[in-house]
Amino acid sequence: TAWIVCLVFLYTIMCAYTIGMTEIISGFLEKNLLHVPSSCLSILSVITVSLPIYFGMAYIAVFNRFIVIGMFTAFFALTFFITPHIKISNLLAAPIHLPTMALPIVFTSFGFLIIIPSLRGYLDDNIKHLKISIIVGSFIPLIIYMLWVTVVMGAIPALGKNSLETILAQSEPVKNMVNMLISHTGNTQISFFIQIFILFAIASSFIGTSLGLYDFLADGLNISKNPTGKIKLLASTFIPPLIIALTQNHLFITALGFAGLMSTILFGLYPVMLAWSGRYMYKLNTHYRVSANRSVFLLIVIFSFAVIGIEFLSLKVNFLQ
Repeated sequence: TAWIVCLVFLYTIMCAYTIGMTEIISGFLEKNLLHVPSSCLSILSVITVSLPIYFGMAYIAVFNRFIVIGMFTAFFALTFFITPHIKISNLLAAPIHLPTMALPIVFTSFGFLIIIPSLRGYLDDNIKHLKISIIVGSFIPLIIYMLWVTVVMGAIPALGKNSLETILAQSEPVKNMVNMLISHTGNTQISFFIQIFILFAIASSFIGTSLGLYDFLADGLNISKNPTGKIKLLASTFIPPLIIALTQNHLFITALGFAGLMSTILFGLYPVMLAWSGRYMYKLNTHYRVSANRSVFLLIVIFSFAVIGIEFLSLKVNFLQ
């Protein structure tokens, strides 16, 4: 059951990233008076991400290094241009229900845990280096995205005309957010940097999730990584989400939310169930014991079910709309 939930989670988030990359590239091309069919852009995105995975971790490291440098450059340029337009009133006026509804998407960020087996192999089973990479690799994006959320919510009102609420109610939210920031700042120069930042942010997550799914399928289906096996794995990794992205290219936020639901089950409920059953039902005596008691486990379960409930409510609202 856990294997299936993990597979659904990975495929769902792969769909979201494929749709997101397609959307932002399409918006960039349209601003330069170029129209390319979304299907072609989706296929191009998948090919771009799949090639480094086929050639191995060394190529992935180079590819990801380029993405991270580009993302940081674009982020600091954006911060410079948008900060003068941040209004404290926008930050203070944000209603509590909007951040609450975003909780399932926040949980999606914990999907990086799926890449730990791949990292362990890349770091030659050096647990110390693995821990450092996880902590540093989690802390830096956290700071960047907290600043990014502050910049966006400070520049764009949460409610009303031309607001964050308007963006959520429309299709193609990524493209609409770019246009909204340009409208509120009156600075067309930021368009390029916004698109580069969002594109590289999605691309870095996309290649990490793709690698995790690639290794997950190789292990679960017992497929060796010879040239023929790699082709099979790449096809299994990218074709299912690509098909959904080609037919449902408006579901970026919905797919992220659903992936958050799967992530909540996988990384919220399952670990508690395993620890609870091993500790209190089977009385297992292991060399490692999580430093948590029944109260902590129950709080995690309650919070996880709250997140699941919020996502079901969000899916219901989107369906009714």
